[in-house]
Amino acid sequence: GNLHQIHMWCDDKAIRPIPRRDNPLVEKFDVAGKFVVGYFGNMGRFHDMETIMGAAELLRHERAILFLLVGEGHKKKWAMDYARRRGLDNCHFHGYVPREELGRLLSLADVGLVSLGRGQEGLSVPSKTFGLMAAGVPVAAVVPRVSEIARVVREEDCGVQIEPGQEEELARAISELRDNDEMRRTMGANGL
Repeated sequence: GNLHQIHMWCDDKAIRPIPRRDNPLVEKFDVAGKFVVGYFGNMGRFHDMETIMGAAELLRHERAILFLLVGEGHKKKWAMDYARRRGLDNCHFHGYVPREELGRLLSLADVGLVSLGRGQEGLSVPSKTFGLMAAGVPVAAVVPRVSEIARVVREEDCGVQIEPGQEEELARAISELRDNDEMRRTMGANGL
């Protein structure tokens, strides 16, 4: 047997929902009064940052919506340049937080983004999906419909799936989640 089991890195035991009023990171990341769309983790080659940044651009005039992008990776510089060139002050970029702050960070999001470029669906499963679910955060998954994550989101009804490249659809899904507290709460609770 040459079968190796690779466990996904996600300490969902240590992660639980934290109400914003009890979250010390609200001040650190300056998100009070904002509807936070969180992207937390690697902005790597396999991640569809293009669709995410396109949606941020489409939502740039929605003053209350803030894209909080925390992490590193191959595409981070590209994403920051994109935001700078287009004057997107609705995108805030930060480096990784210490591991013990991860639960607080995930809980800052009103919606959590996960993404996977086309052609990656058999190779990669973004483990941050499970962290967001553990934090009670609805997921906006920019992933191919045939991917494992799309199946999890559908089966658990814990968010929405958007095909890579569909920035208008992602922007619409974010607006819909912002406008519908009950849908957001239900999807968040379904992930727990």
